[in-house]
Amino acid sequence: MIVEIQIGKSHYKISCTESDQEKLLQLAKRLDHRINRITSQIKNADEKTLLAIAALMLEEEVEQNNHDANEREEVDEINDQDIYDAISENIENITNYIENLTKKIQNY
Repeated sequence: MIVEIQIGKSHYKISCTESDQEKLLQLAKRLDHRINRITSQIKNADEKTLLAIAALMLEEEVEQNNHDANEREEVDEINDQDIYDAISENIENITNYIENLTKKIQNY
């Protein structure tokens, strides 16, 4: 299936499956909106430059999302380690309590 999309002032024909058509149209609409925002900020830039700027902005977003995801994983690892340490400490406290209780019972 061939879908015609518009980004900026240009029209593109892109082949996709019927099931991907709506997704492609939505992505094109979002990219067109991004290009229009850039155009309002950078006057007299040609379309290739605008597309390059948009691509760089998207790459920066991907990089930031990957960085954020890595930070969340590190926090999850720290939380897992904290939980493990807390459990170990509680087991040690319980063991000490039982040992002390056993000694008291034996001395009684």
